[in-house]
Amino acid sequence: MLINRAMLGFADFWIFLGYMLTFLSALFCVFYGIIRWRSGSDEKDGDYKEEIRWEKEEIEFIEKLP
Repeated sequence: MLINRAMLGFADFWIFLGYMLTFLSALFCVFYGIIRWRSGSDEKDGDYKEEIRWEKEEIEFIEKLP
């Protein structure tokens, strides 16, 4: 049985390795995205307080301008 190894460039080991690494990196990205889906969306209580304080200071500064 003769298999056409030149199909998709698989006759060369480096071409085959490029295809495999591309496929494996895509799988890694999908799995990483599934695992880390909601981990970055947690807000801390102090996050908004600091931003509100900066906004108040900016408004006070703008009101003092001539």
